[in-house]
Amino acid sequence: MFQGNRLSHEISELLPHDASWCLVVADQNNGKEIISTGNATGLLIPASLVKLITAGAALEREAEGKHATMSTEILHDGSIDDGIITGNIVLRGSGNCFLSAADLRQAAKTLKKTGIMALTGDVVADTARFNTRGLERTRKGAGYAPVSALGLDLHTVSLAVIPDEPGKPPLVTVEPPNTLVRFAVSARTVAGGKSTVRVTKHYDNSFQVSGEIPHDSVPLHWRFSVDDPASYAAQSFKTVLAQAGIQIMGKPEKGIEPLGVTTLAIIPGQTITQIVMEMNFNSLNIAADNLLLVLGTLDDGLPGTREKGLKVIQEHVARHGFPGGAVQIVDGSGLLPGTLIAPKTLARYLVAVAKTPWFPTLYQSLPRAGIDGTLRDGNFRNEHFRAKSGSLENVAALAGYGVDKTGRELVFAFIVNSTGSLPPNARSTGDSIMRFLADEVLQ
Repeated sequence: MFQGNRLSHEISELLPHDASWCLVVADQNNGKEIISTGNATGLLIPASLVKLITAGAALEREAEGKHATMSTEILHDGSIDDGIITGNIVLRGSGNCFLSAADLRQAAKTLKKTGIMALTGDVVADTARFNTRGLERTRKGAGYAPVSALGLDLHTVSLAVIPDEPGKPPLVTVEPPNTLVRFAVSARTVAGGKSTVRVTKHYDNSFQVSGEIPHDSVPLHWRFSVDDPASYAAQSFKTVLAQAGIQIMGKPEKGIEPLGVTTLAIIPGQTITQIVMEMNFNSLNIAADNLLLVLGTLDDGLPGTREKGLKVIQEHVARHGFPGGAVQIVDGSGLLPGTLIAPKTLARYLVAVAKTPWFPTLYQSLPRAGIDGTLRDGNFRNEHFRAKSGSLENVAALAGYGVDKTGRELVFAFIVNSTGSLPPNARSTGDSIMRFLADEVLQ
């Protein structure tokens, strides 16, 4: 009890006085609760800790043999004569947000090798396998890209500013490639000093580049979310097809796959296991919400919807001993308001899933404290602590697994909610908790 009181005092010192918080620590093997402290007894906003449950539901479905096909298909309608496609090329997405420009380039080379030289119609982006209603983003930034069945590079675009000779404007490049992206460049390369380059996004395909960059500077990089990932993917595919020597007479557009299409190529997607590893390791919101929609297709067919995916989540949670209402989840990532969970419930969940055959994958998907993933910059380093972090303006959270100094395996769940923005020192609370658990002999 003394230890728990001391830890509670240390946590309180780091948090705003009006913060609601709770920490629960339990024995991973028998579920015995070791520490339960804090001033919150009800449900709290968990932010990205929701990804733990999204990952668990996905891994459980995969273990049951319900494998998701997240490949990207390249199809055409019409006919092919003398290397000319009379009709459209369709790029049909299935939720692989890791689709890359390199994937499109390889596909374009493959088409060129088969003898295709020209397309009379359009490059059509087909996103019909997802209905994204209810998952719209309100936050801005590369980490909050829109959900879509089709998109490139986590539905973002990367800009590089490369210095030239002093007095000249720098070179600006974009990846994935897209001929519709426009730059207004007022920046200049200078002989020395510090870089003052700024890149401002005005709307989806328009950017302002200003400031100064030293001629001996390394290239500088910015990443932005894409407002319409599917349209951007279609335009990028048209660009790489042209680069491969295939003439496109039509335009990029969004549409639904027409009848009577023929498959030209398939770009394999990642497995659910691979997605979970990337999603938890780097806390990728777009991967989590795309995965939610994919889950919805496994039981109830196309299209994937938020409601279908949440049904799978709730069934998963109930299977592990938590009745309806114990966990309120409204998306796969934890971005939307309305998701609530008690730290005690989350700790019990972590104990329960540690006994499943798919647990090793979930465990390996969690970053190690102070070493990698979202925990790499922490001030506590210990490879025996793996955890998922969660962060919003008014939320800091951490949950996962660790080992105390006697070798006992622990689970822990910590969530703090505040009425205002949390100060920087409050976000280091998780490190203090893990250090305490590693160094103390808990009774």
